[in-house]
Amino acid sequence: MRKILFISLAFLGLGFTACDSKSPITANAVSKTKINEERPKFESQTYSLITTDEKIIGFTSTEEGLDFDEFKNKKAVIIDIFATWCPPCIESLPMLKEIKENNKDNLEIVSVLFQDPKTVEEMKEFIKEHQINYPITMGSDNQKLADELSVKKVPEMFLFSKSGKFVHKFVGKVSKEELEKYLEIAIQN
Repeated sequence: MRKILFISLAFLGLGFTACDSKSPITANAVSKTKINEERPKFESQTYSLITTDEKIIGFTSTEEGLDFDEFKNKKAVIIDIFATWCPPCIESLPMLKEIKENNKDNLEIVSVLFQDPKTVEEMKEFIKEHQINYPITMGSDNQKLADELSVKKVPEMFLFSKSGKFVHKFVGKVSKEELEKYLEIAIQN
C-alpha cells in the first residue's frame, strides 16, 4: 500500500514540474480540431444510387470527396448511412428533417439504406410514417458506397461541401449544434 502511495505521489509531482508558468503555451501545444480528421480514402468510382421513387442520384468519387452530378456547386450534401432497425438512426430523423427544411436551398440529405433487406414498398411506408423530406436510396451501389466510406456500423454521416469536398464524418448519435457547425462550413465552400 505504501509503495502504491509513493508511486502515485511521484507521478503527481512530475506532473506539476512538467507544466510551469515559465513555459509559454503556443498554438502548437493546443490541440486543434481538423475538419478532415477521419477522412475516408476515396477512389475514382462512379455511383448511381436509386431512390425509392426510382430517381437516380449520380456522382463520382474523387481524391477530394464526391462529385455530385445534380448538386455540384449548388448544395452541400449529407450522406446518411442508416438502417431502419437502428434506434439512433430513427432518433436522428426529426433533426435531419428540420435541418433539411431550414437549409432546403443549400443542402441535400441522401439517406443510404445499409444492410437492411427492405422492399421498396416497406421503405415508402417508412418514409411516410416518419414524414421524411429527403431521398432514401436502395440497391447494390449502397453497399459499394458504404465500402468505399469504410462504414462498419450505423449511423454514420458524411458531409460534403457544395464543391464536393469531404468536410466531416459523424459516427453515432450527433447533436444538431455539432451538425450545424460543420454544415455552415460545407455551405460556404
